[in-house]
Amino acid sequence: MSNRTKPALQPRTLRTRAKLIEALESLLHTHEFEQISVADIAAQAHVSVGSVYSHFKDKDAFLEELLLRRKATIETRLRQSEATDLVAVLRAQGDLHAALLLVSQSTFEQIRTDAHIIRATHSYARLHPEFIDADWQAFADRSFSGVRQLIEAYTSDIRRADIEATARMINYFFSVIFIRTALFPRGTLLTSHTPDDETLVREAADMAYGYLIQPGP
Repeated sequence: MSNRTKPALQPRTLRTRAKLIEALESLLHTHEFEQISVADIAAQAHVSVGSVYSHFKDKDAFLEELLLRRKATIETRLRQSEATDLVAVLRAQGDLHAALLLVSQSTFEQIRTDAHIIRATHSYARLHPEFIDADWQAFADRSFSGVRQLIEAYTSDIRRADIEATARMINYFFSVIFIRTALFPRGTLLTSHTPDDETLVREAADMAYGYLIQPGP
């Protein structure tokens, strides 16, 4: 079949696959992927265990499907963002710090919404880099557009010389800070302090603000 288009799945098959994925997603809100069995997924979806194996060869095959669904979700979000006049929205916040607080809050809420999927797919993507294709790199490049527009909205307040590098660094700040909370919701052995959500959002915006107004390359 490698040189031909795969046959389209029947509607009933698609519905069952969707039900199984939705069952797994529901379980991921309260359990780590490693703790979930195929029997758990079947029970949550109200189907037989045998039915699961007729759609997915093993439990890991669910992760590939989750990764593909996450790609589709990100594409939808990016299109919605790109259709919005973000410069106007950010300028309407009144000042750079308020705009950064909005970006920080939005990033946090989006990552919190996706936290269960991020945790489940993170290890799979690391162990199967072939699934991180050109589309994912394109998503990463497009994700900088919001920060670029924030910088465009408040150019006179920003004292960094390299705008592109600055946008990438701010994007990196927010990603590392908030994705960590998704990957380690209960902290780690090395964590001595875990701020509450409101404090984390505010302090992340403060850190970004201090970086942007500090003269630099």
